Amino acid sequence: PGAEPEMRQLSMGFGFVEFDSDTAARKAMKKMQGTFLDGHSLEIKFSAKADAASVPKKSAAAPATGGLKSKKLMVRNVPFQATRKEILQLFGAYGQLKKVRLPKKFDGSHRGFAFVEFLTSQEAQNAMKALASTHLYGRHLVLEWADDKEDIDALRDRAKRDASHVGENKSTSQVPQNKKIRFDYD
Repeated sequence: PGAEPEMRQLSMGFGFVEFDSDTAARKAMKKMQGTFLDGHSLEIKFSAKADAASVPKKSAAAPATGGLKSKKLMVRNVPFQATRKEILQLFGAYGQLKKVRLPKKFDGSHRGFAFVEFLTSQEAQNAMKALASTHLYGRHLVLEWADDKEDIDALRDRAKRDASHVGENKSTSQVPQNKKIRFDYD
């Protein structure tokens, strides 16, 4: 009694280290690349939020977002044990978050996807690039640009509207032709 067992948090699989100089960062990256930590090989790279002067520019142009300047991402395949706080920590590293939502089921657990909205489209684009191959609790997060016009609230409203029509009496002339109609013969 009185002695608590050591509580160990489950790693989210990433971390950030800040150095005083570009030279120190490159030296540490070279030395630590591929070393093992808790049975996993480290993959070390510069974060997308670093100063443009400290990271070499890639020759390829940034991938287009379909002409959209969206600030909102939809994150699919979110593990059910992941919390809103963990999503905030993961995406908050790439910019200021305006809103993070994990839609809930009736039992209170979340539905396995999230909406993450940044203050600027550049921050959203940085997160999209940096987290494209991220795994959380062993599940690959699938990132897509969210349609600003139709978020979960719009889907919910449409579902309510459709549900309100269920059970209404329809005359046989209103029944669509492709519906099967059963007749009970006694």
